[in-house]
Amino acid sequence: MGGSLQLDVSKYLEELFEVYREIDTEYEKIASEYGFGCSGCEDNCCNTVFYHYTLIEYFALLEGFDNLPPETQKKSIERARDYVQQLNRYRMREEELKIMCPLNYDGLCSVYEHRPLICRVHGLPGMLQHPKKGKQLFSGCKRFEQQHKILEEKRIDRTPYYTQIATIETRLRQDMDYMLKFRKTVAEMILDRNLLSYRII
Repeated sequence: MGGSLQLDVSKYLEELFEVYREIDTEYEKIASEYGFGCSGCEDNCCNTVFYHYTLIEYFALLEGFDNLPPETQKKSIERARDYVQQLNRYRMREEELKIMCPLNYDGLCSVYEHRPLICRVHGLPGMLQHPKKGKQLFSGCKRFEQQHKILEEKRIDRTPYYTQIATIETRLRQDMDYMLKFRKTVAEMILDRNLLSYRII
């Protein structure tokens, strides 16, 4: 894609953030039923390698990144370079790598309101009704497994959220005429800031 095209993604982001709010509400509900919380946890889920697969979440993350102070942006880019350099040594075996997300400072996400779906649902047990793979079950994080037994009726059903985001993503890609696959970590998203040669307006 050449040139500098303008794309108004605001309507798509508004829809995405509404889905995010639904996810957060459901997470809080399930967490409350288990009596589960992250406070005092010595582990940090932000040191797990997560890949993200949608352009709309890419744009959402970048909106959060662009709102950070310039010095924090600069430092995050430097950390992202180090992250990807280490990640490249662990491709295809990412589960062996424990490395902190470049946007995590002092144990907290600096773009918390803009964090992707997988960051929002991680920690609690979940399920997903995949159109091809069928029903998939997800365990909770290490802290959750140490404290609780998973109850089948107390899982976050990720299906409606994935479905809603997939619908938004399809419309966005059609609007952009962009159909290439997308698979990136947060660090790679930061480094590919101008990947699409689009200016977000």
